[in-house]
Amino acid sequence: SMSRALTHSASKIQAIFGYPFCKAARMGFFLILRNSLRISAVSVVSQFILFIGKVFITVASTVPGYLYLEKNYGNELNFVMVPTLLIAVTAYAASEMFNEVFGMSISTILQCFVADEEMFEGDERFAPSSLAGTIDSTQQGTKKKKKVVPDGGN
Repeated sequence: SMSRALTHSASKIQAIFGYPFCKAARMGFFLILRNSLRISAVSVVSQFILFIGKVFITVASTVPGYLYLEKNYGNELNFVMVPTLLIAVTAYAASEMFNEVFGMSISTILQCFVADEEMFEGDERFAPSSLAGTIDSTQQGTKKKKKVVPDGGN
């Protein structure tokens, strides 16, 4: 939701600059707004990768669980699909939690990169150039917008 994204953005800006929440929320909102095409392109790619991760973890846990149950308890259980479904639900929940943390770190790195890019020029940047190349390759046709450096005390 929008309030969740704004809260996450504000907490990242608070961590970077040490500003109060409301000021950080405003700065985070405008940082995302200025770089909306770049952030949305990376977000689409990362959401797709996270979805594939969820499916892979769920399937990679459920199939061996089913095979194990079928081999060792096939004659004792009337219906192997109920425990298999429980394995699938548990594996999906675990993959959802893991991917939530992974997705948040992608978002944080991206927002820190964009802030670093707006604040510093060329060799002064903290982010490695390989990260810039990767992010730029996710959205080829978008122009880079010029920066609006955060103000000191307002």
